[in-house]
Amino acid sequence: MKAAQLPCLNVKTILLFLFLPGTVLSAVAGISSGLIGGPMVVLAERTPKNVAVSLTIPADFVSVPVRLTSEQRNTAAAYEETRQALELITRKARESGLFQTSMGVVSLSQDRRGYGLSSGSWNQPAASAEVCLLVPLSTNITNIFTAGVEAARFIEALSLPGKTKCELGTLQLAVANPEQYRPKVLGLILDEIKKTRETMAPQGGVKVTGLESPVFVQQVDDRHVSLFMNYSFSVSEDK
Repeated sequence: MKAAQLPCLNVKTILLFLFLPGTVLSAVAGISSGLIGGPMVVLAERTPKNVAVSLTIPADFVSVPVRLTSEQRNTAAAYEETRQALELITRKARESGLFQTSMGVVSLSQDRRGYGLSSGSWNQPAASAEVCLLVPLSTNITNIFTAGVEAARFIEALSLPGKTKCELGTLQLAVANPEQYRPKVLGLILDEIKKTRETMAPQGGVKVTGLESPVFVQQVDDRHVSLFMNYSFSVSEDK
């Protein structure tokens, strides 16, 4: 990992490692906003961050994953029903003016094999697909709970084709283009370094690593997220 060195270096480290191994790479899982040329939307994770400095902001969206499955025994019919259901959700979301959509995983299989389990059996559906509803947070939809209610009402009002069924997954807060906040996060990191150096070794050197880290997103509560970078720094007695 490249190191960014501030003035007064020669590292005989006495302090301070704020970064611990175990970077949460899943925190930068991104999905398209569904708009041509639109920003990348990054989902927030609940895993605790391993650094001291972060920027807390209101989230932009709530991501509501919707899993579609067709119970048709005929494979071709299952494929077609799944396609129709995806098109229906996308079109109705666009017409609502409230939701944006982003495609997820589509799985198509030619049969429905049963697998023996101690508690029974499991049958893989002939066709399944996932689509994410992105619910913008606003003055009317203020948190993850109200967004979930709106998404559930939207899905329940749909007349899905044939034997298609759907279920909602785990709701997550999301941020549009968290990299836009990099300058602010870097500013907070610099302030922390200055304060630590002034307290521990005013004439010492500083070594910083991890500033090339992406901006990660962590969920704080039902409305806010924390933005951070996986950096570390050390202060030495020597200049």
